[in-house]
Amino acid sequence: MKEQYLNYLEAVRSLSEHTRLAYGRDLDSWETFLAARGGNLAEATPLQAGEFLRQLGKEGLSSRSVNRVLSCLRGFYRYLLRNGHASSHPFSGIHSLKTPRRLPMFLFEKEIQTLLADNRMGFQPLRDRLLFEVLYSTGCRVSELCSLNLETVLGKTRFAVLGKGNKTRWVFLTPSAKKALEAYLPERSIRLDAADADASKALFLNSRGGRLGVRGVQKIVGRAAIRAGLTKNATPHTLRHTFATHLSAEGMDVRVVQELLGHSRLETTQVYTHLSMDRLKDVMRTAHPHG
Repeated sequence: MKEQYLNYLEAVRSLSEHTRLAYGRDLDSWETFLAARGGNLAEATPLQAGEFLRQLGKEGLSSRSVNRVLSCLRGFYRYLLRNGHASSHPFSGIHSLKTPRRLPMFLFEKEIQTLLADNRMGFQPLRDRLLFEVLYSTGCRVSELCSLNLETVLGKTRFAVLGKGNKTRWVFLTPSAKKALEAYLPERSIRLDAADADASKALFLNSRGGRLGVRGVQKIVGRAAIRAGLTKNATPHTLRHTFATHLSAEGMDVRVVQELLGHSRLETTQVYTHLSMDRLKDVMRTAHPHG
C-alpha cells in the first residue's frame, strides 16, 4: 500500500523526488510504531494516531515537522479510503499544530540596486546581471530559472513557466531585464557548446557552455552578495522573497502576488503583506516626530 501511494504521488500529483523520499520515511515511522503495538496500517485507530504524534514531539521534532508528517498521513489514509484499503481515517479529527510565523528574508531597494550595480563586461558578469534581473523581475524559483529556454523569453514581455505540481503560470520581464538579455546574448553565443543539444536551448549557460544548474546559481548569488558588501546571507530564494515583498509594499493585491508566485494557498502569500506592514511600522517609529 505504501509503495502504491508513493507511486501515485509521483505519477499523478507530480511531487518531487525529495518530497517522495520524505513521505516514505514518514510512512515507515508510522508503520514501525504500529507494528511495535501489534497494529497495522489498515486498522490504525485515532488513539494510536494521537500517541504517535505525541511521540514525535517528545523526540524533538518541531511543530512544522510534525505537521508535515500529519499532512503525509492524512493524504495516505484518504488514498486508502478511496481505494478500499481501509475502513476509517485515524488522523481525520486531529488538528495541525500552531507554528510560529517566520518572516522571509528579503533585500531592501538599495540592497537590490547594489547587487545589480556590477557594470563589468564579459560573459560571466553579463550572465549574472541577467540572472539577477530575471529572478527579481519574475519571482521565479531557482529550479524554474534553470529550466528556462532562450526561445521562451526572447522578444517576450511575459512568458509561461512550469512550477510545482506541473502548474503553469505567467511571469513578466521588466525593461531592465530585457536590456540585460540583449547585452548577454552575444556572449552566450560565443560560450555555447554546439555539441550540447540541451545547452543550445538553455537561456543560462555555465562557464563550460552547458546549461547552468541550481547549485551554480546558488554560488553565483552568494558570491555576488559578498562582493556587493551585503551582510545578509542572500540566496536565489531571497530574490523571490524580495520580488513579492516589494510588490506587496507597492500595494499590489495579494491574490495577484499569489498568482505571480504560483502559490496554491493564499495563506502562503499573505506573509508578504504582514512583512510590508512590519516595514511600515519600522519606518513610522524612526521617521515620525513622535516616534
